[in-house]
Amino acid sequence: MERLKHILLLILLISTKQIAAQQEVSLNETLFIHANATTFVSGETLLYKIYCLKSTDKTPSAISKIAYTELVDSNSNVIFKNKLRLNNSTAAGDYFIPTTIKTGNYKLIGYTAWTLNSSVSKIFQIDIKIINPYEVNETNTADKNSSIKTTEEKAVVLTASPINKENLLDQNFKINLNKKNFSNREKVVLEIASLSSAEKGNYSLSVRKIDNLTFAQQLTASEFSKNTASIETLKTKEKLILPELRGETISGKIIPKDNSTSIQNINVALSITGKSFAFKVVKTDQVGHFIFNLDKNYTGNETVLQVLGEQKESFTIELDKATEPEYSKLSFQPSFRLPIEFKETLLERSIASQIENAYYLNKTDSLVKPEKIDPFYSPIAKEYNLNDFTRFPTLKETIIEIATAASYKQNGGNYSLHVVDYSTKFQSPEPALVIVDGLLLQNVNELFTYNMNNVRSINVLTGGYYVGPKVFNGIISIITEDGNYTSPQKENYILKPALLRPSLKKSYYKTDYTDTTKYERIPDFRSQLLWNPEIDLSNGKPITFFTSDLSGTYEISLEGFTEKGNPVSIKDFIEIKDSSAN
Repeated sequence: MERLKHILLLILLISTKQIAAQQEVSLNETLFIHANATTFVSGETLLYKIYCLKSTDKTPSAISKIAYTELVDSNSNVIFKNKLRLNNSTAAGDYFIPTTIKTGNYKLIGYTAWTLNSSVSKIFQIDIKIINPYEVNETNTADKNSSIKTTEEKAVVLTASPINKENLLDQNFKINLNKKNFSNREKVVLEIASLSSAEKGNYSLSVRKIDNLTFAQQLTASEFSKNTASIETLKTKEKLILPELRGETISGKIIPKDNSTSIQNINVALSITGKSFAFKVVKTDQVGHFIFNLDKNYTGNETVLQVLGEQKESFTIELDKATEPEYSKLSFQPSFRLPIEFKETLLERSIASQIENAYYLNKTDSLVKPEKIDPFYSPIAKEYNLNDFTRFPTLKETIIEIATAASYKQNGGNYSLHVVDYSTKFQSPEPALVIVDGLLLQNVNELFTYNMNNVRSINVLTGGYYVGPKVFNGIISIITEDGNYTSPQKENYILKPALLRPSLKKSYYKTDYTDTTKYERIPDFRSQLLWNPEIDLSNGKPITFFTSDLSGTYEISLEGFTEKGNPVSIKDFIEIKDSSAN
């Protein structure tokens, strides 16, 4: 499998190099987003799932491994930006809407680096309205009967529309409910029956209260698929945006202090520190540019880039600016005002969100523990687990008494670390690669004053070892107990950027009232009864959830695509009546 991946990668790289000769390249990728709503009040949470698909047949696209979502306001300001690692061509994210965001029109957009080669009009967009009831009015020119006023004089007055309770059916799927009317905190049993063998695919399910603040219905997967598109042919430009086909990319260039210094074939190292760390080395091209591809889900604490070699102090590092959509070309709906008839609904939602947020600690989403990634030198390195030995306070003593495959040299106040050849017992003449929690240390002096009680293990590998194009004379990898080692080194050839990293996957909170006494003293004002971005229809198991203390009409919305690219869009409704009124 690994060999096949390398062959496919080689083919793609060759194809990329041939772009200039061909003068055009095909783009067959698009995105679809299913959000839990289109209108939000401050204090609520926007939830969404992103699907990366082929433009032509809407089957999963295997090109991009990273997707981006942004919430953009009408002034082209980015309110939030999420970076998502695609798993099976899908990913899920969320955004809590704070009271600092103004009332107005926004857009939730989704894209990959590859789709940015297309026009902005083809970027997937959802029109979002946000209402901030805590916002201080900025003008007195608005209608006195308005419950929310905007800063613009010309604004559309939104009119109340009846709640749309029309079921949305699908010829291949059907929603079966144990009943249609429920009381507060009652169990709902929902089954999605497949009427054919097309259940395999990717789906997301939302159950949310609807009211007259829902001003627009978002595009369904079925409607999205009706816009059939042919493969788009891109004319090659000076800077074709390459797809992140292996995973997250981090790129930049080295800048010489002296223009006469060569910037080609200079080794640059990347460390992403943590318990599952990354360490990679690449060479610069003829213009000093470098690219790192992160093919695994490294969820480290800190990102550090360093120039390697004797001339390292002759360079600084500068990262490439992230490519972004042309926000100025996004078309927004006109500004709006809310008439007085929305006041009661707005008050109810505002109170509900305040109550839910007050009990947030009792209803938190949980982060899915990332899969452990073994170090790049595993399993051939010799590991010294210090808990198996009598501990020593300093690195010197630990090397002499425990980690005997490592050694050190001292020249005045400067130290270097080496490995000892297992067969000859001789110390290697050149220093070894030294990393601590994945962080490369080109100057190891700080380790000789470090408290070894914080260290869990020392891993030693002897002999030459290639990391990318660079060969190291052995490896000494120190793993701390918490995996959060930081270095005070701040050289010009070291860059510690604040990078946008892929969001961690979440498991969304699900209330369980099987034990009726467990939460009886905690109010439940959830308007979002269920959000599951990973619905599995192949196992035939029913989906269960519990209603809240809020009565009203709730919309059940299932969106997604079968593995053959067939869209699935189903809507149904349930009613919740206040049980205390009986």
